[in-house]
Amino acid sequence: MASKWIPFDAKEREVIRKALISSKVDAKISQRIIKRLNSSEKRIKVSSCKGKGRGLQQEVCRRISNIIGIAFDNADDECAIHSREMGQSGVDVILRGEARKKFPFSIECKSVEQISFRDFVNQAKANSKGGDWLLVIKTKSIPEIVVCMSWKKFEEIFKGEHRK
Repeated sequence: MASKWIPFDAKEREVIRKALISSKVDAKISQRIIKRLNSSEKRIKVSSCKGKGRGLQQEVCRRISNIIGIAFDNADDECAIHSREMGQSGVDVILRGEARKKFPFSIECKSVEQISFRDFVNQAKANSKGGDWLLVIKTKSIPEIVVCMSWKKFEEIFKGEHRK
């Protein structure tokens, strides 16, 4: 059976809990649902959020390195491909010199469970300063890393690849 995500606010979750406790629904099922509701309210620590984001940024750096053949060394702050430190403004993956020429995108990475697509795209566009932007999303609900870009840029890339 396919999973469906149904967002409930705090008041709605409390109403569901009370209804389950006072109803004649099977006790085991009620307890299981209440347990899921309770666990859905737990928040991930800020340090864990930053760790997830850092991991995705470094994975993107490694993949770009493999594509363009330029080494990625996150220990070297002046490396041609570098993952920006958490909490700093600007693009998430810094590309310098030859790396920027070979991979001319401003990259925004998001490792999240709740996708705020419009906000993510707007942030990627703002960080690109008018250049080509690339949004990279990783989430548990999609089993692979997803990339989003403008249709215009996609067309340029697609047409360029198929002319060869």
